[in-house]
Amino acid sequence: MRLRQKLVLLTTLSKGLMAGVLLLALPWAIEVFALRHTEARLRSELVKVRRRIERVGVTSFLRGQENDQRLHYDLLEDEFIELRRGRPGHRQPDTIATLPRRQQGALVDFRVLRASFEHDGRPYTLEIGKSMESVEDVYGLLRSFAAYALVFAVLSTLLIELGVITYLLRPVDQIVQRLRAVQGPTPPPLPPLQTSTWDFRYLDDTIQQMLQKIRRVFEQEREFIANASHELLTPISILQNRFENMLQAENLPEEAETQLVTSQKTLQRLTATLRTLLLISRIENAQFARPDRVDLRALLGEVVEELDYRLLDQHIRLHQQLEGAPTLAPANRTLLFTLFYNLLSNAIKYNRPADGRISLTGAPQPDGTYVLVIHNTAVRPIPAAQLPQLFERFRRFDDGRVEGFGLGLAVVRSVAQFHLIGIAAASDEHGTAFTLRLPPARPDAAE
Repeated sequence: MRLRQKLVLLTTLSKGLMAGVLLLALPWAIEVFALRHTEARLRSELVKVRRRIERVGVTSFLRGQENDQRLHYDLLEDEFIELRRGRPGHRQPDTIATLPRRQQGALVDFRVLRASFEHDGRPYTLEIGKSMESVEDVYGLLRSFAAYALVFAVLSTLLIELGVITYLLRPVDQIVQRLRAVQGPTPPPLPPLQTSTWDFRYLDDTIQQMLQKIRRVFEQEREFIANASHELLTPISILQNRFENMLQAENLPEEAETQLVTSQKTLQRLTATLRTLLLISRIENAQFARPDRVDLRALLGEVVEELDYRLLDQHIRLHQQLEGAPTLAPANRTLLFTLFYNLLSNAIKYNRPADGRISLTGAPQPDGTYVLVIHNTAVRPIPAAQLPQLFERFRRFDDGRVEGFGLGLAVVRSVAQFHLIGIAAASDEHGTAFTLRLPPARPDAAE
């Protein structure tokens, strides 16, 4: 799972957990808030009633009432005030409780504040109540408002955090894109990563240092191979001339002649290997120009014509189906000929001894690239564990019955990287396939 997905999942889970806790706690909290608000209002009403009694007196407040008791409901009968005489010597502290009261012939729960006081030396009991139905209406309103506010807060903060995560992790995508753009072990110097996050700058600097170290090591390796190959060609050439001179001797024994011929073959193979290593080194050092605009259909026709005698000798059928007009520009026609020659030569070399098949198919892609597939009916599939090392130098995965040093596919990879061609290999019981993804031809390239 990617880092961004993990952060998004963590954020979503944390918001969900927070929303769950709040949804469980909000009803209780709102109920307590509503009751506290009702009780504060009842105490305020109590203060107002006490002030009125002190101003007009109890007699005026109870005038017209029987038994020195007054009970008054408001218009909606959701609040009441009751004042009655108390018993002497029974002064009680103020209390608030939910008590039933008769309303229109039915018992209804009220939140009742009961207070005892004395006026002109006489005890009185004052009750102020508010219907719990009205409290629950306020409670429901607050609960709905809180639920909507919670959903809005969770969604808005989640969207904001997702945007912030995307913004903060943008340098990671830039680093990945820069690494994917690296072609080969000698990438050009990259500009510094534009970010205000120290960790990403440190990561980018570390990657830059690592790429430079790889570049230096690879350059040293290429220089060594080029120098060694070049220096070895001279003594090999001298040895070949000496062997040729010795073979011209008239009194040379037959056994010595056989040994000299065998030695000459060995030197020829060594010369071919050294020249191949020099070719790889020159390609990787960008010592070749790309002045051509190559028609791949015509180039592949030349390669097939060059290998036609081998196809006939091994009774291998070649099927070719190329859609569109595949073109590669800028390019080096000679190097591309070597690339396709090596791939088709391997397709013949490692094909079935008789009645083998090679298919050469290609089609343009919506992104402007062109995909070319070379498939052959191999004797046996290449193990999956060996496919990643298939293009490395001196890697061979056959049983040794086929001659070679494992440099053909190394040349293929170098030429492909030189032309920005993506290449991949796959193998199964049906055969081995090499897939090449050719970049779009530049319209400003030479004809």
